[in-house]
Amino acid sequence: MAYKSHLRTLILCLFLLLPIAAILSQPNGNNGEEKSKDGTETKEQPSKEEEDINEKRRRFLESGQINVIGSKDEDLKKIPGSANVIGKKILKETSPIDSMEALRRVPGATIRYQDAVGLTPNIAFRGVSNEESRKTLILEDGVFTSLSPYGQPESYFIPHIDRMERVEVVKGSGSILFGPTTLGGIVNFVTRKPPEKPTLNLKLIGGTNGYASNLVQYGGTVQNTNTAYDVSYLHTQGNGYRNYQGFNVNDFNVKLMQKIGDKDTVFLKYQVYQQDSQATYLGLTQGLYWKDPKINPARFDRKHIERQAAVIGHDHAFSENWKLITRSYWTNVGFDFKQESYSYNSANELGLPTPPTGNVFAVYAPAPIGNRPGDVIYMLNTTPNRHQFFRTGGLESKLEGKFVTFGLEHEISVGARAHYETVNAAYNQFPYPTMNQGLTTQQQTRNAKAYATYVQDSIKLTERLKIIPGVRYEYISQGVYTHRKFATTTDVAYGLATTVGQNILVNQANESYTKVVLPGFGITYDLMEKFMWFAGAHTAFAPPSFSTILNPSLGLGYKLNAERSNNYETGVRGNITKYFYTQVSTYALFFSNQIVNTNEAGSSIGAVPINAGKSVNRGVESNFVFDFGKFAESRWEIPLEIAYSYTHAISTTYVPVGTIQNSDGTVSVTNQPLFSVNSSGNVIKVNTSGNYLPYVPMQTVITAIGFKSPRGFYARVEYQHFDKQYSDLQNTKNQSADGSQGVVPAYGIWNADFGYELPGGRWSIFVNGKNLEDRVYISGRLPVGIQQGPYRQINIGATLKLD
Repeated sequence: MAYKSHLRTLILCLFLLLPIAAILSQPNGNNGEEKSKDGTETKEQPSKEEEDINEKRRRFLESGQINVIGSKDEDLKKIPGSANVIGKKILKETSPIDSMEALRRVPGATIRYQDAVGLTPNIAFRGVSNEESRKTLILEDGVFTSLSPYGQPESYFIPHIDRMERVEVVKGSGSILFGPTTLGGIVNFVTRKPPEKPTLNLKLIGGTNGYASNLVQYGGTVQNTNTAYDVSYLHTQGNGYRNYQGFNVNDFNVKLMQKIGDKDTVFLKYQVYQQDSQATYLGLTQGLYWKDPKINPARFDRKHIERQAAVIGHDHAFSENWKLITRSYWTNVGFDFKQESYSYNSANELGLPTPPTGNVFAVYAPAPIGNRPGDVIYMLNTTPNRHQFFRTGGLESKLEGKFVTFGLEHEISVGARAHYETVNAAYNQFPYPTMNQGLTTQQQTRNAKAYATYVQDSIKLTERLKIIPGVRYEYISQGVYTHRKFATTTDVAYGLATTVGQNILVNQANESYTKVVLPGFGITYDLMEKFMWFAGAHTAFAPPSFSTILNPSLGLGYKLNAERSNNYETGVRGNITKYFYTQVSTYALFFSNQIVNTNEAGSSIGAVPINAGKSVNRGVESNFVFDFGKFAESRWEIPLEIAYSYTHAISTTYVPVGTIQNSDGTVSVTNQPLFSVNSSGNVIKVNTSGNYLPYVPMQTVITAIGFKSPRGFYARVEYQHFDKQYSDLQNTKNQSADGSQGVVPAYGIWNADFGYELPGGRWSIFVNGKNLEDRVYISGRLPVGIQQGPYRQINIGATLKLD
């Protein structure tokens, strides 16, 4: 292992000594450019007319976007809370394979891998559950990306990071303008705006683990017709990091903008996305992980997604100060997920491991004999298939304006949205994993209608002080209509079935209605021209999902209330000097009505969800950027970046009465002991009040140093450290044999990037190394068993621009 230590030392010496030597040899001049007496460059300032023309052109090219933050530096000053922008520069230099790789650099982020390249993202912030990103609002150009944002908010689809110009993240009261699900923050992926002249862009990447990515973009602006267009095609593929984990993705996008007169712009965006992947929810047992972490027992599991989406928009400027933005959107998605059934060699009543049954298709064991109970996975013949078709659509209008009352300047946003979605869901049972035909065992239609209105007003009290009150109202109607299911004892009692578990046709409905008012209030104060203090308080929420309205297998109604949290934060953000940027914030989130024990991914029956979850999440987030190049007044860029997060998220739930779910789906009250023994033999607290929330690293540290020369060479080295995490609310320390319980150990990984870009950006070449030490680590224990993080990935790529 000594060579790894030497490798780190050599890399650090290279990055620390080479830029310093370059600075010492670099003159402070600017190749003949004139300088003023104070040493600053003198540039010919554009006229007011030129500035107006440039601003109108920028607005036109960005008319297809709804920004959460914005593209200009001063836009960050309008956000009364923590906000981060992952810009074009960092995306270009690091070339992240997936969105989670980029977002893990945001302070307060918690991510967890469960497949090859983040095709099913697990993203959240500030200690909120990251399971399939269901509590994080993910947008593309301000429009939903979730297949069913009000009913099934799990992110089975996420925009590919290669197509993005920047990524905006808001965790504070700036989220009032967006919804519905904002407990875990807002992530807005912003696609590039069309170039001003016809341009062809190519980006080719090849790497280890069979990874390949090809991106072709062509766009431009026709000045005499005021038309802008952008077309892109992305193809990615790879073998993944485990056996039988291959994937293939095709992503086609068209964006058109037409300016009509001086005040109107119409916009069209159309997307076609296709994913074929050997995705699975099944992780490894402890013994199989120790034997070979690349083992994948679910070799026949498959996920297929076909997504079509369109957005039609219209922007109308009443004047320089008032603008109406209208968007209509529509999405059709076909989703198929074949998952082979499995069981474990669990202990029987004598404490001995159970032998395989006649339904076993394959056996995966750490050793031929002597395996512990729970260490062996039996893959079964029966193979369920989740077949779902999602259809969503909606219309949103927002009025933005500036006005003055009683000498106070206002910047107001008022909007409303109508949204609908429907899901046709069927569960099919295949007799063998190699087959693609079988019997339908469950059928449901799931509908949701939602209406939202909101208003936010930024009031300028003084030249430095602003207050930003806002409020959002949501009305949500959800319904789940069961057509086929497995019979319960109630069905037998009413004569609908002869035996429990019989597959029967029914006509049952369960409906839920939610009304919620979400207030918010923020304050910003400019301490300096580019450095501000902010504070905010707001209420966030997440509506009940379809799986918390009723049990999808048994048809039992839950009708739970929406999850809510009251969030408070304060901090500072901005450039203290031209070479030192910082953002530091502290927060406290108080959750109520938190829905717990729901996971449609892991089981169609699962535990009964209840509105019993309360927690308090407190923490500090900080990031610092110090540019040694600017400090030395050199033309080199040498930024040192440090991001640190501390999160203390604990459960404050006290359950005075215990309940259990019976085999037929009914719930019974039971005695609740203070302690119990789990499957691993560990003594655990039954009541979890005071325990840490699962999958929340208490401390996260990311440090990076890079340099970029005036000639176009750049490099960057980065170290990421993530603290240990608990996998359950009981804070189980010792891991279970099946891998589903136990501490997720702390881990750290090294990344490095090298490249050259021709000045002007005509072409570039680059090499990206991720997890350079090939560290094998556990990323999580969900949905089932041990899921490891990505192994070492070395990519080589090139870009070309023709205009």
